[in-house]
Amino acid sequence: MVLLSALQCILYLLVIPFCIGTVFTRFTDKKLNTIGNILLFGFISELSVFQLLFLAAYFFDTNLTVLTWASSTVLFAFALISFIKNFKVIKEISLPKFDLGLAVFACFTVYMVVMRNLQGVNDGDDAYVLGNALLTLSNGHFYKLDYYTGMAMNSTGYMRHLLSGNSIFIAYIAKVTFIHPTILAHRVLGSFYIVLHNMLIFNIGRLLFKKDEKYAPYFASLVSLITIWDFHSFLSDSTFILSRTWQGKAMFVSFSIPLLLLILLNIGAQEKEKAVDYVLIAILCIASVFMTPAAIILLSLPGFVGTVFVSAAKKKFTTLLKFVLSLTPMLIFGILYYVKFKV
Repeated sequence: MVLLSALQCILYLLVIPFCIGTVFTRFTDKKLNTIGNILLFGFISELSVFQLLFLAAYFFDTNLTVLTWASSTVLFAFALISFIKNFKVIKEISLPKFDLGLAVFACFTVYMVVMRNLQGVNDGDDAYVLGNALLTLSNGHFYKLDYYTGMAMNSTGYMRHLLSGNSIFIAYIAKVTFIHPTILAHRVLGSFYIVLHNMLIFNIGRLLFKKDEKYAPYFASLVSLITIWDFHSFLSDSTFILSRTWQGKAMFVSFSIPLLLLILLNIGAQEKEKAVDYVLIAILCIASVFMTPAAIILLSLPGFVGTVFVSAAKKKFTTLLKFVLSLTPMLIFGILYYVKFKV
């Protein structure tokens, strides 16, 4: 059973996202076709697909079993088709050169994962995320009951969370891997998200130091070092990235903001913009709301400001216009948030 659970985790967290991510290699610059980016793009796409299916299941009042079958079927099909279509691209994946800098960065990453598992501190939001995940896994329903009291969820305090699929995703992964949601979140997802975050920071470094990539691992190591020593308050970046790793807000801090920065850096570096960057932003919008509904504002506003600077630097107003159009999912979620939940 342990071996089967491990294989299922590898399948849903590594194999399926990587296969899905290969579809972007057809359209992105070869410099972006790294293992980290492919895995991250695929994982963000996986979360987006799950978010749309979860909302459909929620509004049609189905259960976790139906959502599990639907999500697994769609994700398997998406991954298989993408992998078959882009199999030849795997040979062209850009691999980092192993040197002292990369070795140091790898050591920092291992250290962060180990300390996450040895000294992680949980909080009330952790209880909320895992409480809802466990309740969904046990009774099959989505955000219907207060897991503390057993009473129906009907206050605006609860309703503001209902666009987030993160708790349900943990229940879904727990169902297909046969792992308790708490163990899954604290051990598996907590470690996986740290590694994925560090891979993203490393690839941002490659864009920043594209003329001499040997500095990229040193940049990533510096960011990791700052993160490790950044526990100066309850709401510091370090708290989210290293301690509250599997919570929606922590995922937003770890993935959405850095990935938005990577995309904007890539847009700014291109002489001729590619539509895939704006498609990625639209996908990121859906995945960010999966993490936290606050992303409707917290991703859109900094993204808009950042794009204003990119547009000014490139002297292209169309860049800003394309970004605004890529925020269409946020507009839809915002309207749904107001009309359905009235908060």
